Amino acid sequence: MTRYQIDPRLCSDSDLARHLLTARGVQWMHGERGVPLATLLRGLESDRHALYDEIRRRPGLSSSHVGVWVTAEHSVAAAALSDPRLGARAPGPAPRRNQVFTNDADSTLKHVLTIDDGTLELEHETCGRLARITAPVLGATAVEARAGAFGDVFRQRADALTRTFDLMTDYARPGVTTALADLIGLPEADRERIGELIADTGPVLDSLLCPPTLRTSRRLVEAYDGVKAALTELLDADPALPGAPEESALGALPRLAAADGTRPGDDVLTACLLTLVVGTHLATNLVCGTVHALLRHPRELALVREDAAFAGAAVEETLRHTPPVRLVSRVAREDLRLGGTDVAAGDQVVVLVEGANHDPAATADPRTFSLRRRDRAHVTFDGLPGRFVAPVVRVLATEAVRALISGRPAPEPAGEPVRHMRSPVTGAVARYPLVAAA
Repeated sequence: MTRYQIDPRLCSDSDLARHLLTARGVQWMHGERGVPLATLLRGLESDRHALYDEIRRRPGLSSSHVGVWVTAEHSVAAAALSDPRLGARAPGPAPRRNQVFTNDADSTLKHVLTIDDGTLELEHETCGRLARITAPVLGATAVEARAGAFGDVFRQRADALTRTFDLMTDYARPGVTTALADLIGLPEADRERIGELIADTGPVLDSLLCPPTLRTSRRLVEAYDGVKAALTELLDADPALPGAPEESALGALPRLAAADGTRPGDDVLTACLLTLVVGTHLATNLVCGTVHALLRHPRELALVREDAAFAGAAVEETLRHTPPVRLVSRVAREDLRLGGTDVAAGDQVVVLVEGANHDPAATADPRTFSLRRRDRAHVTFDGLPGRFVAPVVRVLATEAVRALISGRPAPEPAGEPVRHMRSPVTGAVARYPLVAAA
C-alpha cells in the first residue's frame, strides 16, 4: 500500500467521499495543467495516442509529478514490469488504511483504494508461487486442453442470440462466467449469485488509480467481499468440496497446494479469486475489444470468418493494439535505475501499456490492426495481476471470437461500444449493441 491508499471498509461515508473527491479533483487539476498522466487517469476518452507520443518524446522515464515516473517506451516498459524491485506497495511500515488524502497532503497520492491488497496487489514472488502450484489446472497447457469445452459454451450462447443483442451482456459476460464457473468447479446452486457479485466488481482494477464514486466504491467492496466469502465457505467445507469435479480448481488445487507445502488455503483462495474476478473482467473486455476491432477492419474479419485458426491471431493483435489493460502502476521497493533514470524507493512508476504496445521502435506501423503481423511485440500481460490470469483469458477470448465469427455471417454494429466512466486502466465496456446478420 501507499500512504494515502485507503481501505473503504475502515472509513465513514463522509471520510471516504472526501478522499475520493479530493483525489478526483487533484487529477482533474493536473490534467487541466497539461500533465499527460493526469489526463489519462481522468478516464475520459481523450486522444490517448497523442499523449503516448508526447511522453515517448522524452525517452525512458519522464517525471509526471514529484516521485511519479511514467513511460510509454516498449523496452523500458518491459523492464519495469519484469523487475521484482518494483512492487505493489511502498517500502517501510504499513500505513494507516484510513489516512484520507487532503489538499494539503505532503505526499503525492499514488494509489487511491485497496480492495484486497493480499490478492489483487500481487508481488512477483507470490505470482510465481501461484503459477507453479496451479499450473496443472490454470496454466497454459491445462486451459488449452479445455478449449473445446469453452468453445461449446460459447457456441451455445451464439446459437441462442436474438436478432438484436448486446455483445457484453448477452454473450461475452454470460459465456465467460459459465466457462469460469466450470473451470473453478462452482456448485450449480451458487453460480447465479456469485456471477451477479462478480459483475459488480467491474471497477476493481480501475479503482486503484481512478477514484470511483462513493456509491460505486461501496458496491464494489460489498461484491468483492461476497465473492471472497462464498469461495472461503466452499473451501472450508468438510469433507472438502463434495461433488467438485476432480479436474476443477476447487477439486484439484487444495490437494496440489497441500503437496507443495506453502500456505495451501490462502493460495487456493487467491488463485480462485483472481481467476473469477480479474479473469472475468479482462476476458469479457478482450472479447468485446476483439470483435469491435474485427468489425472495423473488414479484411481481417474475413480472415477469421473463413479460417477459424485466425481467431487466436485476432485476440493476440487486440492485446497489442487495444489491450484490456491500458496501464499498470508499481512502486519502487528500493532505489534502482530504470531507463537511464534513478528511481528512489517509494517512487511510483506507471507503465502505459497501450502506449508501449504502439512504440514504433518495437513494432512497425503500430496503429495498423493486422492479423498477419509478424512483429507483434506487446507487454499487455507482463504486469500483475494480469500475468497470472493470462492463459485462461487468452483461451476464453479465442474461443468466444471463434464461436461468434468463424463460419458465420458477421454481426453488424448497432452503435458504438458504451464504456464505463472512470475506467482508465481497462476502458471497460458496459454495452455494445449488435445486429445479427439476416
